[in-house]
Amino acid sequence: MKKLIQALSGSPLGFLLCWAWNGLFWIRFQFLKAGCILKGARLPSKAQQEYMRQNVTFIFKSFQRQRLAKKLYRNIQRYYPGVRVIIADDSKQPLRLEGPGLQVIQLPYDVGLSAGLNQALARVETPYVIRMDDDELLTPCSGFHRQLEFLENHPEADLVGVLPVGLMSKKGWRENTVRSFARFIMENAPKALKIPHWTWLDETHVVCGKVPNIFIARTEPYRALGYDDNIRMIDHHEFFFRAAGNLVSVLSTECFVAHNHCPFDREYRLHRSNFAGDRAYIAAKHGTASSKKAE
Repeated sequence: MKKLIQALSGSPLGFLLCWAWNGLFWIRFQFLKAGCILKGARLPSKAQQEYMRQNVTFIFKSFQRQRLAKKLYRNIQRYYPGVRVIIADDSKQPLRLEGPGLQVIQLPYDVGLSAGLNQALARVETPYVIRMDDDELLTPCSGFHRQLEFLENHPEADLVGVLPVGLMSKKGWRENTVRSFARFIMENAPKALKIPHWTWLDETHVVCGKVPNIFIARTEPYRALGYDDNIRMIDHHEFFFRAAGNLVSVLSTECFVAHNHCPFDREYRLHRSNFAGDRAYIAAKHGTASSKKAE
């Protein structure tokens, strides 16, 4: 299947397939939002929006997907008007975007995900930060204001991840996604987890060695750990490998964002799929077992 997708993305059909994918995702996104509302989810209240503005900064890295970066920024502002947003962009052409609370960091071309996130983290001035990717969108079920409240009520936790749901996610996706993260116990990490893996802190939050790369975190411990600039793309597992014993990461089993990862975006895939250098570096740094799990 991967070889077929690669062949199609590099063919004249690639653009049309990506356009069709995005159209289908938009329909899926509308159904997700409608489903949230039918289940009782609502936009944050004025008080919740103001509390987010005072305490939270959103950060994300953008590369060659400026349409998606603009869409995510506007999406964030719909839920939390005026909240700070920092975008680290290393596309060929500078990201042209202005708006309330926005700071765009223009980086040299293709410096990599880790370096971009570190640049964004260095500029965060709020006590909490939300890390996302440019191909994601908030829904009424994302509830980051509720995760902020959770962190304030649970000082033992440093970071709360929420779930991704994509175009191809099937029935039962929530349970399957949660189950997939249950295996990340970080048994080979240099330090043991501060709180044992799969300890439930309440009915919807469970301690997890690694959570999705969509999370809200306390800024200072998150920034102190940071990312390794030498790892261009597959930073995720390596970050949580080092976080073990230093940060307590928690998975929210009820909240989610929509994830629009088009497999037919050829130029993006050419850079995003180049993992060989990262794998070799991580293997030298932490050992072969860690590099195999890095993605």
